Amino acid sequence: MTIESLSRGERLHPIQESFLKPGALQCGFCTPGMILGAYALLIRTPHPSRAEIIQGMDDNLCRCGSHTRIVDAIQEAEAARRGVRRQ
Repeated sequence: MTIESLSRGERLHPIQESFLKPGALQCGFCTPGMILGAYALLIRTPHPSRAEIIQGMDDNLCRCGSHTRIVDAIQEAEAARRGVRRQ
């Protein structure tokens, strides 16, 4: 699976969109790994807690320091998948 295979034509996958909203993207170096890691995490753990997200993404490094926004993006994607709007 690749980052490109998540989208459908011009339509981004919800997890890709969630990374755009909170500004979880910075330099873009870690982005494909973060998004695919988050995708796999949400398949393994459909409703992860914040602690489970942090633990599940622990092997992915972001040199820009966007970890908090990345966790927020994953929570946003999980909520969107359930049809819940996060504040």
